[in-house]
Amino acid sequence: MIHAIIDWALRNRLLVILLTVLITVGGVISYQQLPKDIYPDLNAPLVNIITTCPGMAAEDVERMITFPLESLMHGTPHVVRVRSESTTGESVVTVEFDWGIDIYLARQIVAGKLDIVANQLPAGASQPVMGPVSSRMGEIFEFAVTGNGVDPLDLRGVTDWTIRYRLLGIEGVSFIVNLGGFTRQYQVFLKPDMLHHYGVTIGEVKEAIEKSNCNFSGGVITKKNQEFLIKGIGRIESMEHIESTVITSRNNVPVFVKDVADVKEGARFPRENAGLNGADAVSVVVQKQYGGDTLSTISNVKKFLSEIVRDLPEKFKIVPYYDQSKLIISSLRHLGIAMLEGGLLVLLVIMLFLANFRASMVAALTIPVSVLLSLIFMHAAGVSLTVMALGGLAVGVGKMASGSVILVENIVRAFHADTKGTSSLEVSSLASKEIGPYLFSANLIIILVFLPLLGLEGIAGRMFRPTAFALIVALFGALIINITLQPVLMSFCPGKREGSVDKPNRVVEFATRIYSLLLNKAFLNKKLMAIVSVSILAVGILSYPRLGSEFVPFLDEGSMIASTVMLPETSIQESVRIGKKIEMIFSSFPEVVHVCRTTGSAEESEHVHPVNHSHYIIDLKPRESRDRGYQELTEAMRRELEKIPGIVYIFEQPIANKMSEMLTGAEGQIALKLFGSDLEILNAKVHEIEDVMSGIPGVADLQIEETTGIPQIIIRLKRELLARYGIKVGDVAEMIETALNGVEVADVWEGNRITSVLVRFPEQYRQDSTTIQNMLVETPSGQRIPLSQLAIVDKGEGPQTIFRENLTRRKILICNVIGRDVVGFVEEAKEKIASSVQLPQGYYFTFGGQFESQQRTNRQLMWMMFVVALAVMVVLFASLHSFRQSVLLLLNVPMTVAGGVIALLVTGQTLNVSSLIGFIALFGIALQNGIVLVGTINDLRRNGVAIHDAVIQGAIDRFRPIFMTELILILGVLPLALGSGAGSEIHRPLAIVYIGGFLVAIFFVQIVFPILYEWMASWGPERFLAVKAKNH
Repeated sequence: MIHAIIDWALRNRLLVILLTVLITVGGVISYQQLPKDIYPDLNAPLVNIITTCPGMAAEDVERMITFPLESLMHGTPHVVRVRSESTTGESVVTVEFDWGIDIYLARQIVAGKLDIVANQLPAGASQPVMGPVSSRMGEIFEFAVTGNGVDPLDLRGVTDWTIRYRLLGIEGVSFIVNLGGFTRQYQVFLKPDMLHHYGVTIGEVKEAIEKSNCNFSGGVITKKNQEFLIKGIGRIESMEHIESTVITSRNNVPVFVKDVADVKEGARFPRENAGLNGADAVSVVVQKQYGGDTLSTISNVKKFLSEIVRDLPEKFKIVPYYDQSKLIISSLRHLGIAMLEGGLLVLLVIMLFLANFRASMVAALTIPVSVLLSLIFMHAAGVSLTVMALGGLAVGVGKMASGSVILVENIVRAFHADTKGTSSLEVSSLASKEIGPYLFSANLIIILVFLPLLGLEGIAGRMFRPTAFALIVALFGALIINITLQPVLMSFCPGKREGSVDKPNRVVEFATRIYSLLLNKAFLNKKLMAIVSVSILAVGILSYPRLGSEFVPFLDEGSMIASTVMLPETSIQESVRIGKKIEMIFSSFPEVVHVCRTTGSAEESEHVHPVNHSHYIIDLKPRESRDRGYQELTEAMRRELEKIPGIVYIFEQPIANKMSEMLTGAEGQIALKLFGSDLEILNAKVHEIEDVMSGIPGVADLQIEETTGIPQIIIRLKRELLARYGIKVGDVAEMIETALNGVEVADVWEGNRITSVLVRFPEQYRQDSTTIQNMLVETPSGQRIPLSQLAIVDKGEGPQTIFRENLTRRKILICNVIGRDVVGFVEEAKEKIASSVQLPQGYYFTFGGQFESQQRTNRQLMWMMFVVALAVMVVLFASLHSFRQSVLLLLNVPMTVAGGVIALLVTGQTLNVSSLIGFIALFGIALQNGIVLVGTINDLRRNGVAIHDAVIQGAIDRFRPIFMTELILILGVLPLALGSGAGSEIHRPLAIVYIGGFLVAIFFVQIVFPILYEWMASWGPERFLAVKAKNH
């Protein structure tokens, strides 16, 4: 087949060249059209179900809302986990589906289930609704709206009704979350005395406002030849309309709302706050559409902001503080530079060893054409151009060129060996056919090695499948170019004229002499070579346990996020006061550009954060302008935060933070989940575990997900007394809910703005338990009785938020790890917790977060490597027809892997998904040169050359291409290993594994392998020689 393809290409040389031009144009167009991002789409198929019930305690929300929803979703097809948060007045149930399921199918499944439970929820609960399609991983751009001296009501109003709604119309934008400022509200403060005076109930006031707020239709009437639509307008349009709303009539005199209440315009009771650099602000988070293009969406948003800022009131300012496009552009640029530098180094090596400019350019041409061809495949397959995909291409630079070097070198050598003046076309054909089948087998092995990575599941699959896909299509493209374009281009090179003398290549001659000397010395010192080989293997084996381990390499994103938690009973006002202080601490660091704080959670958000939680997005200067790196900076910030009593904190990178929260519902690298039924036992045991983990070396930012200890005023009604007075429980509940919490009864439309109407008692009824006890409850007979006579009003504590997972309550302990690997830390933590903490029957703990994903990924990769080993063995046997030689070639693998392990240890890198993929790549690439060398030696033996002479001659004949190949593979990834630009951290471990592995491969393939071949051949005759002889 390979011979036929080469013949076809040489018969259609012009067509091949035209197709190459077409590929070049198509690749450039594909590059321009490909979506670009830092990571592939990492949105997990999650569906959030949000249900509100204002004023309901967390325990009641859990029992009456969350549990029915959880039970309904648990066991649904494709659902892998159900977790929930129940807090005062709100339930959020998160349904996690298999990573392979389409998000819209998942939402359809959930929507069908919600119809079943809709009528089973308690009165006052809203209909459960699904959150936006995009998760926190879709939060790509954030900015603050500020205004020096601007009323927070106006600040939020402009952001909500001018900026937000216009942003939602921008292409690529899915959802906008505003947080901070004050939300405008019409507030109806009831006067208990006047209600009693007019004999009006709370329910009548609410009903009157609700029914007075509607438009209506009278249908259509016909007059002569015209139709008229009857349109009735009755909606409330102003505060005066609320005041003049009629409640009832007493003695033929109407009773208005203003008679029994004070109507005012004010701010909704605050449960959120935001600030920028110490000043009040409104934070705006832009979420992109599911699967959308990050760069184009951010570009559209920036263009809009530059236009709308001119239309805003004078003192308003828009300040971006988180822009993911900066990281994307910087990362892609640095990786592009690394590819260019690697390509230039490869070209330099080729020119140095081939000493033929035309042949060098033909060999180097494989790189750009293969990259452009892979871009076409990526565009066709819908794969975005991310740091992961581009990293795959950058890693493949050396491999793309290595096959070309072997082929072109063979053709050049054939030109030099020709003494008959044979045409360039014929020489190119014969030389290509000689080496082509071996190249095909070698490339097929490498493609087979990477192919299983396309089946990697979970978040690791989403992250690294593009790397594997880009590398596979690039290598496939390089293989096609090797057996089509390169023989064609080399056929145009002038062949050797009859009688002409070749100019010697002094570099090659010198290197060949040195190699020949070393090879002969090695054959004379076989025991020494064995000792060196075994020593390298032993060092690699001993080094492996000392390697650190983590899920993905650390990536400096150019910004950081800090989360702080204060005592559970902390008020919003105190949280804001401390929060502003922390803002100024962060802003004082010279590396910091902006600090935006958000306290609590927005109404539109599906992430429930109490008012004692604050998050800080810290925008940093570019890394080249910073004196301190991320770790140094966070250490300095931790020292400052330790001076503030009563807070716990954690630092993360924004994308890593969002990824952790998406995967486990909690922040931090590590999440220890403690499961059980009783909240008090959970709370006690999680504090015991905290004490144990605080003493483990490497722990940082250790904090408990506090859910208990919230001061409560508990009103326990006396049912027998209520019955004696004829008072219904619902009437008392309605009065207390309205008096203390307030009830929104209507929405007022003013242009395109919506303002809610709240009915509530005045502030003096909300002061303390004494005022609550003195509240008067009216009986059906008109008697007014203090609440203290009808109920026990007491103080206590209760849960702030109740977390559950798979129908079981849980507490989470989160932390980061500094100065050591995550896996080693977790293993030590498991041992110490098991020996120090006694858990009651039915209580257990697990580790989640990035550790959980890492363990799952490692198991998948181990199985893949086993399958790959079998597939490689089959291909080797099919190519060589010799089981012995196939096994001999596989000895390359442990040696090169040992080199990769040693390189990781020496450079201080960890074992992570990136380095594991590097080892898988070594598995295939390490065999390529061995296959070519074995093929050459076998051909010499078939021609009657003695075993020892065939081994020596074959090794020397293939020294130049094999050495060039190894050198090219090393130099091709050297810029990735040495680079310090954005995104370089992700692929550095992979590049280091490459370099360490191929440094060992140079020694093993070219020195040790010939010795092993001769030793193996001495076992007796081999069937492959006879098989091949028949085929010849």
